[in-house]
Amino acid sequence: MNIRRATPLDISAILALLGEMHQNTEVPTSPINSERLVNKVSEAIHRGIVFVAMDDENLIRGSIGGIAGSDWWSDQRHLGDLWFYVTPASRKSDAAYKLIKSFITAGKEAKIPVRLGHIFSGDLERKDKFFARLGMTKAGSVFVEA
Repeated sequence: MNIRRATPLDISAILALLGEMHQNTEVPTSPINSERLVNKVSEAIHRGIVFVAMDDENLIRGSIGGIAGSDWWSDQRHLGDLWFYVTPASRKSDAAYKLIKSFITAGKEAKIPVRLGHIFSGDLERKDKFFARLGMTKAGSVFVEA
């Protein structure tokens, strides 16, 4: 997989990818508002950091996107992901690893610490171990009302 920064021309493909991600969640999530989704993806491409994983046919098979923000109690900024998804057919490739490493590298270059999360999908322990192997430290849990 080849990783590159996303451009506005990638928005439609990223939207399709995120629609697939939303359909594959294992925890019920609120419905997608297409206007908000388009606006946030566009904002992340223009004001944040978005990477896409391209296969040999130049099709997008994964993406990570995020923007800089801060905790409600602090002025210190961090780079937080808005989404991270790799298609099921591409999960045995190096796409996930390369996407995360690119995101972390972008944060280091900007001198902003990175925060990553996974909330609505399964196999959480495997994902925790994956993030730990990439040098991340687990910080809490999220609980949702069933």
